[in-house]
Amino acid sequence: MKYTVIFTIIIALMALYLVFGQNGLMKYGEMVAIRKNYEEKIAEMDKRMEAMRRELDLAKKDREYLENIIRRELGMQKSGEDLYIIDDNESGRKD
Repeated sequence: MKYTVIFTIIIALMALYLVFGQNGLMKYGEMVAIRKNYEEKIAEMDKRMEAMRRELDLAKKDREYLENIIRRELGMQKSGEDLYIIDDNESGRKD
């Protein structure tokens, strides 16, 4: 009887260590969630990279497209063209 109680306590302690220990199931669940988060970020970055590759290919092949990108980014205009810059920043806006 005495050995059965001791054996049961040892098994219970081992089970608790397996679940809550340094490399237990709780830690495994956290690591799975972290991995999933990183995989989602990688997928998002892959989409952004693909969009940038397409834009680069268009810029290499289409001179007019490249000109539009340059003018948009630098705020430049063609002669005879009116340029309007609209600021979307609402932090300076007072009601």
